[in-house]
Amino acid sequence: MSTSSNSIARMWRTVLSRRGSVARASDRFQAGLLIFVALLALAALPVSAALGSETFVRQQGESAQQVSERMQVTATLLADGPDITVNSRAGVVGNGRPTDATWTLPDGTRRVGKIVADEGKLKGETLTVWVDRTGSPVDPPLSGAGVVIDAVVLGLGLWLGALALLALAYRLAVFSLDRFRFAQWQHEWFRELDPNTHS
Repeated sequence: MSTSSNSIARMWRTVLSRRGSVARASDRFQAGLLIFVALLALAALPVSAALGSETFVRQQGESAQQVSERMQVTATLLADGPDITVNSRAGVVGNGRPTDATWTLPDGTRRVGKIVADEGKLKGETLTVWVDRTGSPVDPPLSGAGVVIDAVVLGLGLWLGALALLALAYRLAVFSLDRFRFAQWQHEWFRELDPNTHS
């Protein structure tokens, strides 16, 4: 029999102790509490999965709406982008910043505004940007992969968070039980040393 099987069998024997068992009431309570916590952890799994699935459906609809309302256009920089800066420690290039640019909408309308240009980009270079129906720059629409990742991360994160809270609550309960058992053991020890001591 494996170690896990032995542990499960021992836990059940503690909860359902027979006549003559040396298990204390606090031991049976702890074993029962562990079973209850395990059942709650299992119950939290489908709940977290359902919330992740709900998020997937909602964001999938948002993604479809954003794709229908946004389009890609080619923008031309009217000024140089930010200078290239290098982190002295990691050598990491910094982020871009809003830079003047112009772009033409599918109906031929010319727009001028600011888009985020990467460092080192020069005046006259072109960039592909997303715009809304009014022609204003917007963030790219949610991708299919992004929708899946968000749903999985949310569902898994909720379940792991529930596990962490349950584990913390169980450890606190065991800590309290250990203190209670130690106090009982100490009381019984002193009573054995001095039979005249009244409880």
